[in-house]
Amino acid sequence: MMKKWVLVLLSLVFLTGTAFGGTMGKLKIAILCNDTPASNQYMAEHGVSIFVGLPNGHHWLFDTGTTDVYQLNAKKMGISLDNLKGIIISHGHDDHTGGLAFYPRLKGDPPIYGHPYIWAKQYQVKKGAPVRICGMPYMARKYAAPHFHAVHGIIKLDQDLYFFTDVPRPAGSYAPTKGKFFNEDGTGPCPITDDGTLVVKTPKGLVVLFGCGHAGYVNILKDIHQKFPQEKLVAVIGGLHLKSANDKVLAKAAAYTETLKGKGFTFYGGHCTGKNAIAFFKTKFGDKAVQPMGAGRVLEF
Repeated sequence: MMKKWVLVLLSLVFLTGTAFGGTMGKLKIAILCNDTPASNQYMAEHGVSIFVGLPNGHHWLFDTGTTDVYQLNAKKMGISLDNLKGIIISHGHDDHTGGLAFYPRLKGDPPIYGHPYIWAKQYQVKKGAPVRICGMPYMARKYAAPHFHAVHGIIKLDQDLYFFTDVPRPAGSYAPTKGKFFNEDGTGPCPITDDGTLVVKTPKGLVVLFGCGHAGYVNILKDIHQKFPQEKLVAVIGGLHLKSANDKVLAKAAAYTETLKGKGFTFYGGHCTGKNAIAFFKTKFGDKAVQPMGAGRVLEF
């Protein structure tokens, strides 16, 4: 009899995808790829990929990292990437789109959403360093193109799931795009117009997922607040590209966060956020509210 019940339970886990994805009613976030791991059990690489399990049982993927690390870590975490409702791309850089080269491994042919400028060629040009091609790799383009859906402005993708693109960037506001060019000779500065941010509404407030935040951390949060003026921030997760921000920029970022944060607010900064930004936010919000975003970490809201 006991053996029979074990088989039934295993069948249920299989049918729901994984034990992780089978629980309804709560938002679950799993960090599949980041520059650092949560433990040595997981792989790390320069990039971002985040699994989103919505309370309604739908599964989404936000970015795909540089290689197939997101798929390998998902397997270790017991997370199925089969039959995703969709893949959302924050912007076209290779450390967020390179994993699309392994799209054929995903069952269900999930649609891919992103700003149309994710296809733009880009180069990173730094003095004393070789030119880096940082746009979407060829194989990623090949597999993504047939499934791509262009997004402009703000779009609702699923129940309580929203994607923000074309965020306004007022003159003088901080928007980290320096060092990226349309041409490999360092001409034609690229504004990284394709930058997008994912937002999930929960009963306690908003969970905001950043890819890199090239439109500017404060600019993005202001755009989100305009859409949801009554909602508080529950969590900020992802790469915030504040590694080159000075203390004045960081002070403005912390001050604006303070006006929006709700009870139990937590800040999970990783990838391009920068150690200086992490340290600064800790002085403002405390160690408990500022947590590492390591590959392999699972969050529940």
